Amino acid sequence: MEKALAWVLRIGVILSGVLIIMGISLMFITKDTSNPYGVMELEWILRGNSFFAPSHILFLGYTVLLSTPVLRVGVSILLYLKAHDIPFTAITLIVFVILIVSMAIGIG
Repeated sequence: MEKALAWVLRIGVILSGVLIIMGISLMFITKDTSNPYGVMELEWILRGNSFFAPSHILFLGYTVLLSTPVLRVGVSILLYLKAHDIPFTAITLIVFVILIVSMAIGIG
């Protein structure tokens, strides 16, 4: 179980690191240091003016980095269910719901 959770964290950190490095590299290559105004949302990244703007890639990297622990909790739920460990499944599910609700309240 620990190996699977470590794998999730490792992949999330590596993917976000690659995206952040790509965004910074694009910033130096294109000399585009534009910064979006207002609240940055996932829809902005998907439907923004220019998708490959450095700020888009950086935002995606930060989003992946911040969502990695939430994904880890979700994978923990599945692993506890597979192991038939009901108390830890319930506790982890409560933590997951608290994470999702707090993010929804923060975004809204």
